[in-house]
Amino acid sequence: MPIRYVVAHALAGLLLVASRVSGQTSYPNVKMSGQLQEQFFYFDNEDYAATVGPKTNVFTRRARIEARGQISENVAVFIQPSFEGGRNLSGVVTTCSGTPLICRTSGRSGLRLRNAWIDVRFSPAASRGALYLRAGQEKRPYSRYELTPAINLPSIERGAGQGLLARASNDLFATAGFLAHDVGASVRYEYKLDDTRLITLKVGAYNGQGESVNDVNTKKSFGARGTVGLISKLDVGASWFAHDAIVTVGIAPDSGFTNYAFDIDASWGKPGDEGLYALAEYLHGNDATASKFTIHGIQALAAYHVRMKSPTSWLYAVEPAFRIDIADPNTDADDDRVTTLTGVLGIYLSSRAQLRVAYERQSFQGDVTPSISGVRSALTVNF
Repeated sequence: MPIRYVVAHALAGLLLVASRVSGQTSYPNVKMSGQLQEQFFYFDNEDYAATVGPKTNVFTRRARIEARGQISENVAVFIQPSFEGGRNLSGVVTTCSGTPLICRTSGRSGLRLRNAWIDVRFSPAASRGALYLRAGQEKRPYSRYELTPAINLPSIERGAGQGLLARASNDLFATAGFLAHDVGASVRYEYKLDDTRLITLKVGAYNGQGESVNDVNTKKSFGARGTVGLISKLDVGASWFAHDAIVTVGIAPDSGFTNYAFDIDASWGKPGDEGLYALAEYLHGNDATASKFTIHGIQALAAYHVRMKSPTSWLYAVEPAFRIDIADPNTDADDDRVTTLTGVLGIYLSSRAQLRVAYERQSFQGDVTPSISGVRSALTVNF
């Protein structure tokens, strides 16, 4: 065989091997993303100034850089530090003592670690069912709207938000220890019913103390959540959580204290998709006091996303939305229920940039308790 044919075949073989190698995924691989949200509000909240602060404020609500990566085919990692709320200078205190002089600064800095976890998958990538072990800091498996990513919330806030009293359903159940981030481990099983429907079951054990905090007793908090896609857009779910803490009963601390909660919920569509997105949930539980007052919350949200026809228009889409939230901090007491109404106009500058303007009203069941109303706006970019 002539030498030129040998060389040609050898080069063709090398090119084939190189193309196969380049098509393979290399590990580790990491993808960086982030989110920035600037918020403004003005509320007639003079009657509650000692609790909620000024009538108006401009602040950075979220500034997050995220690193998500695959360490190997079956091991993933996610880290999300966040800057939120800015610095409250009046709350920052510096104390100095000792020889040599050592100074410590305490107070609200705004910098926090939100998510930081490792996922290990025990099932082949192509299988319909997948079993995962997660260890680290994540959100407790409770409340559908709490677990909805913050990059595109039609109502701007899940709870009441700055400027209003923290008495919405999300606020009540977060204070009781059922919502938000905690340190622990969880097991999750996912099963694909088809291309659009999924069954998910999750069980987790957590410190129970919240974000980036060590445990304080020998007990753990436990949570479980299950969801199922009934049809392509309709998803239903339920959660249960047992939260442990140290609570003073009389004059003695009770390190074996546990309060409980459950919720049922449903959603239609996804935030930012064309057409209707809707969510409703009912939350019920006990607060984190020795009396274990019964608390409950009802929240419902509907948004309609209208996409513009011109692909070159600066206006990508418009999205009117409405939310109602009814929260009761003690079902045995009268005149303490709080209702928060939010009407929002969302203006999408692109699929990743939204300007939202909302009118919000927080009213209280007691006849002598004045309501709060005003305007909140947010400009959000995720990348």
